[in-house]
Amino acid sequence: MKKIQSFFKYSLFALLVASAFYSCEDDDICTDEGEVPRMVADMYYNGTDVKLEDSIYYWAYVLKDSIPTNTSKDTVQIENGVVLNKSSFGIALRNNPNKKVFYTIAQGPDRYIRDSINNNQITDTIFAKRDRLILEYDEIGNAYTSKACGYGLTFKGIKVALVTKKGSGPGNWIKSIETVNTEIKDGSTTVIKLFTDERN
Repeated sequence: MKKIQSFFKYSLFALLVASAFYSCEDDDICTDEGEVPRMVADMYYNGTDVKLEDSIYYWAYVLKDSIPTNTSKDTVQIENGVVLNKSSFGIALRNNPNKKVFYTIAQGPDRYIRDSINNNQITDTIFAKRDRLILEYDEIGNAYTSKACGYGLTFKGIKVALVTKKGSGPGNWIKSIETVNTEIKDGSTTVIKLFTDERN
């Protein structure tokens, strides 16, 4: 009888451990509101359907809740990072009253010219090509994201525009964009395609 009880005890323990592992999924990143939604972009050589691998640096901002005065002090940075030798990357979103998120994306790092004679001082900076994307959304919803995270925020009615100092023309290294999904509920679904120049 004791052998049977012991067998059932270990079987129950093994079942509980297995169910705990089964309930989680790889790469789940959760907050109090579920999995972190991300604006995922795939990069392609300009004018082709061939994916381009590159290293990019990015910064994501939202406007402060106060009335904007058209200065950089009106923004709050929500994320920055580096993606090395990838053809796809994801940047965080944040719900905000203006329903806009601003992204600055640099094609590689800035390069510093140093004076080898004068204590290796920086004499000049060659800035990486930068472009700006503005993501706008219409409304916020809730949807099932994953077993581990349950339900989380979804951003609906997504529109992404390429904006540069030159106006509405092509960017410095991003030549055009294509929106392929208008809803974001996680960090795995491609939202836009970026058609870009290869780095010199």
